[in-house]
Amino acid sequence: MTFRTSDILIGGSLVIIGLTEVAHLAGCLLGWSFLTVTDLMLAGIVVMVIAAILISLIRHKKAVAVTVIAGKTAPEKKKVLRTQQILTGILAFFILLQILRILTGERAWLDGDMTLETVNTFLKENAIYTVDPLTGVPYTVAMPLRLRILCLPTLYGAVCRWTGMGTADVVYRLIPCVTLLLGYVAYGRLATVIFGEDGTKRKTFLLIVGILFCAGAYMPGVDGFDIFYGGFRGVTIRAMVLLPYLIACLMERKYFGVVLCVLAEACMVWTLYGAGVCLLVMLGWIVLHKLLSLFPGRRKKEAAG
Repeated sequence: MTFRTSDILIGGSLVIIGLTEVAHLAGCLLGWSFLTVTDLMLAGIVVMVIAAILISLIRHKKAVAVTVIAGKTAPEKKKVLRTQQILTGILAFFILLQILRILTGERAWLDGDMTLETVNTFLKENAIYTVDPLTGVPYTVAMPLRLRILCLPTLYGAVCRWTGMGTADVVYRLIPCVTLLLGYVAYGRLATVIFGEDGTKRKTFLLIVGILFCAGAYMPGVDGFDIFYGGFRGVTIRAMVLLPYLIACLMERKYFGVVLCVLAEACMVWTLYGAGVCLLVMLGWIVLHKLLSLFPGRRKKEAAG
């Protein structure tokens, strides 16, 4: 199994969410202070990075990347490469405009959302879920466990503590930009699975995705609106990053990535009490694959392969 840069970026992000969940649960169940939780998170991330570097050094193989455009003459190759360069420039400019839109936007979709208040409470009280973010007094009724284990507020609070940035800047500006970039990485991974090494088709696919994001920024619940006005929400991260990456992993049979997506959603999204959309997509894919394998032609093709 080969790993690309997209696998490293998205897989590493999902592992960080997993480490956050471990530290978050320790803070919730053992009563640790938020300071201790963030220190535990930082130690886990440092260990993960060191381990990844060591593994990459051990498994490192020197190779020369050669791009071949088969069946084309030199002028045709040059024309295709020029087209790809133009598409890359347009895509980069388009993404930059979208980032600027997030950074300079004055609105966020906050209907029913308490992420910012929760993060402020964690930092102020130096504890996790001990005070109601709305009232500022200790909880009189226990929180549902499924809601209590969601770890994104802890991750955002840790970023605030490590960087010194304000909570509003982290929640409403930094995280949506990261979500947008990881979304393009995830869709780029899906484009690679669908179109292979055809750079023109892959970049055109990403441009279409970006245009659809902008076109869909007209109402809540649409991916474009969610990324521009609610990129900090778990449901947005699921739609932008987890689902396209999950489908790409399923198509390539990279089941470690599939498991990461399913577990990450359980840590971020309060949906169907744990049986989330990623899990349902995975099960649907398995069922569909089993049904298709029942056809005689499919079995002969797999046997020949």
